[in-house]
Amino acid sequence: MKYILLLTTLISFSLLARDAVEEKGACRLNWTQGFIVCEGESAEGQGSYGAKLSAKVIVQRNMLEVIKGVQIDSQVTVEDGLLSSDIIKSRVSGVVRGAQIISNHYNSDNGSAIATAKMMMGKDLLSALLSDPNKLSWNEKIAKVWSGFSFLTTANASTYGYQDKELLNKLMQDLRDRGEKRSSQYIEGILKDISNNIYSGIMIDVSNVSKFEKALLVNLVDSDGNEIYPADIIDHDTLVQKNTSVGFIYGFDDARNDKRVFDKPLEIKATSIFANRKSTIVLTKEQIETIKALPSKVLSEGKIIVVLGD
Repeated sequence: MKYILLLTTLISFSLLARDAVEEKGACRLNWTQGFIVCEGESAEGQGSYGAKLSAKVIVQRNMLEVIKGVQIDSQVTVEDGLLSSDIIKSRVSGVVRGAQIISNHYNSDNGSAIATAKMMMGKDLLSALLSDPNKLSWNEKIAKVWSGFSFLTTANASTYGYQDKELLNKLMQDLRDRGEKRSSQYIEGILKDISNNIYSGIMIDVSNVSKFEKALLVNLVDSDGNEIYPADIIDHDTLVQKNTSVGFIYGFDDARNDKRVFDKPLEIKATSIFANRKSTIVLTKEQIETIKALPSKVLSEGKIIVVLGD
């Protein structure tokens, strides 16, 4: 389409050079900012009203075609959702028809029009895909309770999490009151470790994971495939607000300063996906234990960003 190079000048927001962007025909998927923008061009030789109406219909068709191939997770595409449920099909068709028309410009010289439309991956697309309680449903629990802690001689900040600070402080004071100086100092050391390891988010480097594929729902699992995230940790409203279960970006410095995880992310290097599930990242036992020690809101608020390369 001859006007596709003008796309960025037609829309009212800027695309950052480090954003994870996919060009697919007349559409552009911005995985970092969580939106899809498409163009539709009418045939020539029409009046203004007819050309603009035709361009709008074409841009909607282009958008529907491109989102069919979007991965929901490692195993399911949007098209699978459309085929599996009339409710989902109806909702997705509705949000495509209702997509924001950013511009619809009529060219009086040749009697054609070019329309540009925008859809958000979260509140528009993902919300529609989660609309059928019997298909692709989402567990609405507010948070997942991490495994309970116990007092071990090898205890450290990776065993205890931020959520345990209040209880540990009470225990330390009880030990001090009983004159158990050594034990109270040990608990004090654990509290210092926790304070030193309060991260604001998680940054996962997948630059060396050759088969990784972006999806609306990226899963984090252990070596056996047991899901660590999103599991039942993040609720529906938070998920659609974030657009995707994890963010995507290029550039490590840009990732560290991204609003999704700033300003002190825990940095993890991933080495593989699970089996053939290209949007499922395997974490080591040590990485999982470190994540479990983080403040619960890091996961419940989706404060995770995936770095695709530098």
